[in-house]
Amino acid sequence: MRGQSTLRWIPEANCLECTNIGLCAGVGRCLREPTDAARVTAVARAVDYMIEHRAQPIQLVDVARAATMSQFHFHRIFREITCTTPARFLTALRMCEAQHLLLNSRRSVTEICSSVGYSSLGTFISQFGRLTGLSPRRFRTVVERIGQVPIQELTDLSGAMAERGPIGAVTSDRQERYCALLGLYRTDRPWERPSAFQVIETDHVVRIPPVSDGEYDTVSVGYSPVTTVAEVLGAPVGTLGRVGFGTRTLVARGGRSRHPFHVALRRQRRIDPPVEFSRPLLCLVTRANQRDAAPALPTDAADRG
Repeated sequence: MRGQSTLRWIPEANCLECTNIGLCAGVGRCLREPTDAARVTAVARAVDYMIEHRAQPIQLVDVARAATMSQFHFHRIFREITCTTPARFLTALRMCEAQHLLLNSRRSVTEICSSVGYSSLGTFISQFGRLTGLSPRRFRTVVERIGQVPIQELTDLSGAMAERGPIGAVTSDRQERYCALLGLYRTDRPWERPSAFQVIETDHVVRIPPVSDGEYDTVSVGYSPVTTVAEVLGAPVGTLGRVGFGTRTLVARGGRSRHPFHVALRRQRRIDPPVEFSRPLLCLVTRANQRDAAPALPTDAADRG
């Protein structure tokens, strides 16, 4: 899920003297403006309601009531603030919780289906498969088998610079070193899986593989380098880590981009939609395992012997 709007707020000169500038930049709104502050607060109340009642049937009218808005007005404001619809936001929360339960409990798929608010097992399995590429049962099996890989083992700085694709960097807002999961989403199809995905080190210039011509939004999530794939995929709902959204749309032509991309990590806020990287991350781990399992090519010395 995306949240590109949170970086489209441009501070004015007098903003530099405001003590709230950091918060304003984080939510993409001037919080000294009563209307903007009220909208962010209303959306936050709605998200809190979704999290608290995610195991129950939820209708748009229920969430709008929590935000003290009409349904139509709430839907428009929610999408403006989060760049996604309430329905997609709720689905992302429920899938995040489902992944957490699959990897951190021994509950059956049927029990988890009910625990995250689905009355139909078929709908739950279909929705889960659409986002992750696996059935819930297969997801649990695969992550238990290959999920103990630290994400730092999935980075390859030298290989990243070898491709002739877009160039850029993900920067950290702290002194600690992070590994960043970086995805490029088609601007006109933000609900689809990322068109490109890589795990990179923060504060390094990288070049990602070429992408098809078009416009893309860059999204990144930062983790400690020793965080395992299972810990990334099994984090509980409400875990606030480091997240970042590109400061400008990436325009690709001939596989490259005219301008470098830049994603600045910041503290995640509860109005940020959960970022779904399960499918590309598992694909990357699988490719890494296949690479490590491949037989080594004979050296010249071995050939001569």
